[in-house]
Amino acid sequence: WFRQHVERNVEDLGRRYTAELNIELEIADNFAALSRNEKFREILEEKFHEFAIQINKALDSLSRLDCEGKVDLANAALGQIIHWASLSQREEFVTIDTAVLEEQVHVVEGVLSEYRSYLDKIESEKDSKDSYRHQSPLYEIYEAQHAVSDFVDFIQSQILELANNPALLLVGPAGIGKSHLLADIALNRIKSGKACILLLGQHFASDDAPWTQILRILLRLNCNEKELLGALNAKAEAQRERLLFIIDAVNEGRGRYFWPDHIRGFIKEFSNYPWLGLVLSIRDSYNDLIVPKEFLEENKLVKIVHSGFEGIEYQASSFFFAQHRIAMPRVPLLHPEFSNPLFLKLFCEGLSRSGLHQIPEGYGGITSIIDFFLESIDRKLAEPKHFDYPEGRKVIRKVIDGLIEHKLKDDLGAVSYEDAYD
Repeated sequence: WFRQHVERNVEDLGRRYTAELNIELEIADNFAALSRNEKFREILEEKFHEFAIQINKALDSLSRLDCEGKVDLANAALGQIIHWASLSQREEFVTIDTAVLEEQVHVVEGVLSEYRSYLDKIESEKDSKDSYRHQSPLYEIYEAQHAVSDFVDFIQSQILELANNPALLLVGPAGIGKSHLLADIALNRIKSGKACILLLGQHFASDDAPWTQILRILLRLNCNEKELLGALNAKAEAQRERLLFIIDAVNEGRGRYFWPDHIRGFIKEFSNYPWLGLVLSIRDSYNDLIVPKEFLEENKLVKIVHSGFEGIEYQASSFFFAQHRIAMPRVPLLHPEFSNPLFLKLFCEGLSRSGLHQIPEGYGGITSIIDFFLESIDRKLAEPKHFDYPEGRKVIRKVIDGLIEHKLKDDLGAVSYEDAYD
């Protein structure tokens, strides 16, 4: 039942999900934390282990000096941190107290800083022949302080926040890959034998309350929301990891009209079921309209921004170009558009449809690719569910030509938002 629903909705995503163009992104770790699954426990184990190894080395080196009382203090704090590492590996839910962890890390950092100041002072007072005695402890302290900084960043990251508060809001611009990511997350859960719910905003076609549409139309169940959530919670507890309840693109369909009146109660409903993780995605331009700002301020939702291929543009371009049998250019693709998966996909398709296997030089070749890109946008916006105009009118081309003409006629370096809107 879970598999059929997920696969059907992934199919309805159409071109927004292409399995063969899948690139593993670091953002996926947030969903492991939300699920509290085995991968999440592996991430925790690795982070705690790396931290403990570096701190142990430093404290062992320092124990050979005087003032062992301070080293004992740091060892006691490290013991508390390792205790939390052990608790975090349990399958049953233990709230990871980040405040306590930070407090213990602060104790360790204080001892390291004190010894660093002490050794730095000795170094400055001794001649160079005697300085080698303190080089090893100083090096270990430097390494340990780097480990402390990395560990504090991890403690304060959204990964631990999601593990404790399983309500995620995925935000990003159009075409950045939100739907693709969520479809991939859902399919991976199903393939690994874990239950998952994936619903699409485009299927919310009326202004009825969300639960009415979910139960009667989208899932076709004869029960109320409490019965459904209770059953899903029991299912998740049996599978020993949270069940993800995903709604992609809440701004689509009729969502922008009914969600503002219902989203508070909808999110609160899930807070009564600890084995369920709620995931909502939304286009960034609709964020303030649909999601109450106070929900984010009160930590009732953890906001994650999807940056697409930002930072890995070269790897992503290489992969997409290889899939379309296009040669990589000799000059790196530095345009920010190439961090947008939809643009990169349409760019490659434009080259392929033009019978090209490399990016053409000069304006003529690039113009044909951009034309294809604009036509694809025109086709989408001409659909009845968007603006429902005859595709042959080429509205997008007229808008762009109008903007260009306006800039040239008035010798403008930029166009104001108001003028562009008109």
